[in-house]
Amino acid sequence: MALFPVAIITLFWKHSVGLDMVEIMLLQGAFGLAMAVFEFPSGYVADRVGYRRTLIAASAATAVAWAIYAVADTFASILLGEVLLGLGLALVSGCDSALLYESLRETDDEESFTRWTGRVRFFGQTAEGTAALLAGALYAWSPRLPFVLEIGVWLANLGVAWSLVEPRRHLPETTGHLDNVRAIVRTALVSHRRLTAVIALAIVLGMSSFLPVWLVPLYAQDAGVPVVWIGPLWAVANYTVALGALWSDGARRRLGLAPLLGLGIALIAVGYVGLGLSHALFGFAFYFCLTTVRGFVGPALAHQEQRLIPSGDRAGFLSFRSLLFRLCFLVVGPIVGAAVDRYGQHDVYLVSGAVLVVGSAVTLAWAQRLRALGRRL
Repeated sequence: MALFPVAIITLFWKHSVGLDMVEIMLLQGAFGLAMAVFEFPSGYVADRVGYRRTLIAASAATAVAWAIYAVADTFASILLGEVLLGLGLALVSGCDSALLYESLRETDDEESFTRWTGRVRFFGQTAEGTAALLAGALYAWSPRLPFVLEIGVWLANLGVAWSLVEPRRHLPETTGHLDNVRAIVRTALVSHRRLTAVIALAIVLGMSSFLPVWLVPLYAQDAGVPVVWIGPLWAVANYTVALGALWSDGARRRLGLAPLLGLGIALIAVGYVGLGLSHALFGFAFYFCLTTVRGFVGPALAHQEQRLIPSGDRAGFLSFRSLLFRLCFLVVGPIVGAAVDRYGQHDVYLVSGAVLVVGSAVTLAWAQRLRALGRRL
C-alpha cells in the first residue's frame, strides 16, 4: 500500500512523458479493463494453485510493471506497465484476505479476523497516506524516483510472499472449471441469500465512501483550498481510514455488527449532507466522516462475509465481489461525473448521498431479515 507514484502519476504522464489528456484517460480505461478482466479469474486460480504461489506471482508481476514505468518514455510502454499492474493487483485481490482467514482457522483463532484485518488496513492506509505526503518531494527531486522506490516495495513484498506458509484447506470436488465458475456465481447471486445480502451491503457501503475520492480534490479547490494542501488532505483521509480500522474489532464486539453498520450509515448521511450544504473553506472535512466509515465498517463486515464463504473457493468469491464492485462503479461513476458537470458538486452530493443512504438502509434491513449478520460478539 506504500504506493509512492499514485499521488504524482498524472503529473508524470503529462510533464515527464508528454501524454495528452486523451491518452491519460485511455490509460485509466486500460487499467480498469485489465483489473476487471483479471479480477475473478485470479481469485479462482488462487484457490487452485495456492495463495502463496499467487502472491509470489503478483509481487513479481507488479515489480516488473513498476520497473517498466521507471524507464518508460512512450504511451505504448506505459500501457504495458498499466496492464501488468492490473494483473498484479488483481492477483492480490481476495487472495491476501483469504490467506489470512484460512491461516487463522487453521490456528484456531478465526475469532480474531476482524482485529487482524483492522491492523492490515491500519498499516496499509498509513503507508498510503505517508507515501502521498512524500511523493511530491520525491518527484521534485527526480520524476522517476517514486517509481524506483516502488520497485523496492514490491521486491520486499516478493520476499514476504516467498516466506509465507500455505494453510491446509478442503478443496471442492472439481466437475470442470466452467461448472465451478457457474457455481460460484450462482451461489453468490442467487442460492446463498445471506451471502448475497452481505455482498450487496458491502458494495453499497463501499460505493458510499469510494465515489467522493475522485471528487473531493476538486471540491476542496473550488472552496479555495490551496493546491499544496491536496497531498496532506489525501494523507489525512488515509489516516482516518487507518484509525477507523483499528477501532473496528472493539466496536463490533461492544455494539454488535448490525448497530455498527447502522452507525456507519448515519455517518455517511452526515458526510454527504455536510459536503452538499457547506460552501466554507473547510467543508471538505465532512469527507472524513466517509473515510472513517470505510475504516471501521470494512473489517467487521469482511469478517461476516468470510464466515459465509465456502472455504475451497474463498479467494474466488472475494474476487467476484470485487469484480461486482468495479462493474457497479463503471456504471455509477460516469453518471455522477456527468451530473457534476451539469449541476455542480453540492447538489450531486445531496442527491447521491440520499440514494446511497437509502440503499444502505434497505440492504441492511434485508440482511437483518435474513439473519445474515450473525450473532453479537
